Amino acid sequence: MIEVPSGGRSRSLVPRSLDRVEERLILATCLVLAGVSVVGAIFEWPPAVYQPITFLALYAVLRILLPLRETPEELRQARMELAELKERLLNHECVDFRCYESSAEFYGALTEVVNSEARRQIDAWYVRKVPPTKFVQKAAKRYFSSVLQWAKNDPSRSVRRLICVHSPEMREWARRHHADTRKIANYEARIVEWAIKADLLNMAVIDQRIVFLAFSGATDQVVRGVSIRDARVAKEFTDLFTQHWAAATRLSDWVRQAR
Repeated sequence: MIEVPSGGRSRSLVPRSLDRVEERLILATCLVLAGVSVVGAIFEWPPAVYQPITFLALYAVLRILLPLRETPEELRQARMELAELKERLLNHECVDFRCYESSAEFYGALTEVVNSEARRQIDAWYVRKVPPTKFVQKAAKRYFSSVLQWAKNDPSRSVRRLICVHSPEMREWARRHHADTRKIANYEARIVEWAIKADLLNMAVIDQRIVFLAFSGATDQVVRGVSIRDARVAKEFTDLFTQHWAAATRLSDWVRQAR
């Protein structure tokens, strides 16, 4: 049978069962030739008798070794097929929905994704009554610092962060945050006004592929959340984020106006 790979090059495929039969025949031939050589040595056969035996032995050895010449090409083809399969999986991910019952679980998982999977862009939305510095959990602190470090590590990356400033604590934190991040060119924060004195849904969208949604609880330290791995869902949240981003005020402009 003939298989035509994606590159357009055809190659014949020998059924594996025939390969096994041929291998057994070659092995049997080698054993027979070895036995004949022993018998010839015992009975002192003339050298002319060994010539066909020698040729048969050489043929058996070459028949075993010659297929190995195709091994590098087959490995290269396998690598190409694996790369293509990986790309298809990235572009057509199945929905992966996970729940996190605590702040440590949520921010721990989010930090892991930032450090190991994020490649191009992070969109983060922080709309809470208290600033990130109020969190006592180490996992939450690691997340906020990891986003800044992720941006610093590669200038081709992009971080967009929306911040709500509806309390004196958040306004003071926003001013300090501007001082801490103004030299990170690929990290941009903008200010949105949120008049209601309650936390909004907070989220982070990674590469328009993975969405993390955080829900605050009865106290400032209680956070639960979910993550969704689906490009279609992530696109909807990215579009929502971009709408608010376009209407928000640059953090640098807000700081100048607040003076």
